Amino acid sequence: MKVLEINSKDLEHNINKIKERAGKSKVIAVVKGNGYGLGLIEFSSFLINKGIDYLAVSSVEEALELKSSNLEATVLCLSETPDAIELEELLDKDIIITIGNYKIARKLNEIAISKNKKAHVHLKIDTGFSRYGFKYDDKENILKTIKNCTSLFVDGVFSHFSCAYFENDKYTKKQFNRFLEVRKFLEDNNIKINMYHICNSSSFLKYEDMFMDAVRVGSAFLGRISVKNNIDLKKIGILKSNIVEIKNIEKNEPIGYSNSEIAKKQVKLAIVPVGYADGFNVGVKNDTFKFIDKVRILKNSLQAFFKNDRIYVLISGKEFPVIGKVGMNHIAVDITGENIKLNTKVKLEISPILVSSKIRREYV
Repeated sequence: MKVLEINSKDLEHNINKIKERAGKSKVIAVVKGNGYGLGLIEFSSFLINKGIDYLAVSSVEEALELKSSNLEATVLCLSETPDAIELEELLDKDIIITIGNYKIARKLNEIAISKNKKAHVHLKIDTGFSRYGFKYDDKENILKTIKNCTSLFVDGVFSHFSCAYFENDKYTKKQFNRFLEVRKFLEDNNIKINMYHICNSSSFLKYEDMFMDAVRVGSAFLGRISVKNNIDLKKIGILKSNIVEIKNIEKNEPIGYSNSEIAKKQVKLAIVPVGYADGFNVGVKNDTFKFIDKVRILKNSLQAFFKNDRIYVLISGKEFPVIGKVGMNHIAVDITGENIKLNTKVKLEISPILVSSKIRREYV
């Protein structure tokens, strides 16, 4: 048995802290990646019940799933799509569509006209991420989209920071100023937009002066952040399993794949049916980080090697080390000298977004 347990009290605490910090700014809850691992529908329902009624996802599939669940919330699809069928599906479900390209805007406009509908959209501005969106200096096409595509109703304009979690804020401020230039340009052309937003979780916790009309918060709800936790957020999500076998291993016997560990003495092992297929001991690739982050990761890895640091799990409130390699579906835990019984519960620290969607989510 495996379950990802979510502490409802701690999650509600985080929601209240985030709403308090946001003040007058609207909170857009980003629930992408299966609700950051907390379950797309379960997490979204919890947020709605606690007063968060504006949700955002990064894929058409998740946007449609949310709308099909009949939750009482506004849904924004943060990624743009050039596919006419997907655009039509989003329009039919009254999902707010991201537009960052004039050609796609015209295509959506034609679809909306054919259906005698207004498509609600947010314009995405690329202020230096180099991914989706109108380039911040492509003001002509931004203005053309708003003025020429008369069946599009532009509810909002947004951008995304590429490195708000860095200590050095120079580039983040550069992106923010570029975004402000776009806002000023639109205002100078008598274009009124109800909602400008750029802050993600990291910038939300660091730059109160950048909140604007709304903030987009995702990982902060889970208290799993890459910046200073300055509002007392609780860490959400713990994987729970149980011991399915207990066995004694003699000295010099190998343990696990590749014989990566040889018992130096008689060892008592607890076998737990959790492995990397469930997301346990799976990390983010290092190529997503800047040079100084890679140096820090290398340093930590070397320290762990020389100190023989291990992964630990919790059994009856006490830490026990995992020995041998983490398998696809199982780990071996050293419980030598302990009177631990078969089927005893085991708790494993893990980022919920890495946990397999096949594992049940349980709000307690």
